[in-house]
Amino acid sequence: MRAALQVMSMTNYNQVLNQIHSLSLSDQLRLLDELKVLVNQAIEVEGDEETIPITEIVQSQEAWKNYISGNDKGISSTDLKRKLLGEKFD
Repeated sequence: MRAALQVMSMTNYNQVLNQIHSLSLSDQLRLLDELKVLVNQAIEVEGDEETIPITEIVQSQEAWKNYISGNDKGISSTDLKRKLLGEKFD
C-alpha cells in the first residue's frame, strides 16, 4: 500500500513538473513566488494561539534527528545554565 502511494505521489509530481516546464518563464517565476509563500507559511500550534514559522519547525526537526542519531551530543547542564543565566549562575 505504501509503495503504491509513493508511486502515485511520484506520478503526480512528474505530471506537475511537466506542466511547469510548459509555462512561460514569467509564469514559472510567478509560480515560484507563490510556492515560497505557501511553503513558508506559519503553522498554528494545536490548542495554542502561538504560531511557529515552518523554517523553525524544520530546524527543530533536524536538530532532534541529529541529537537522536548521536551527531549532536547537546551541551552539559552547566553549559546550559551559563548560556541561559550568564557566567554567575550559582
